[in-house]
Amino acid sequence: MEDAIQNAKLNQADNIEFLTGDAGQLTEQLLNEGYRFDTVFIDPPRKGCDQQTIETLIRLNSPKIIYISCNPATLARDLAKFTEQGYNVKVIQPVDMFPQTYHVECVVELRKKD
Repeated sequence: MEDAIQNAKLNQADNIEFLTGDAGQLTEQLLNEGYRFDTVFIDPPRKGCDQQTIETLIRLNSPKIIYISCNPATLARDLAKFTEQGYNVKVIQPVDMFPQTYHVECVVELRKKD
């Protein structure tokens, strides 16, 4: 978080807010406060997103979701839920952060269908 704040200052980005906490609870709180999001980034644990978190993210109605995953199985499960709710997978980019192991990170861009 400190690096993100410093980076925002270096780039004179004054229209940005950084929050930490439980994703489901924070998202619900922000939704209730009337926040709207152009892009949402999620990086869930290996078990993926729980159903409540996915439902809350869908309610945000963000045009773009960036999903970062370390587990292809839970990624596939969660992407199926997002596509059922009106999102298309635009890009999936695997990232080999742990060479010569079976571990792979994936970065996925989801876009809300028009």
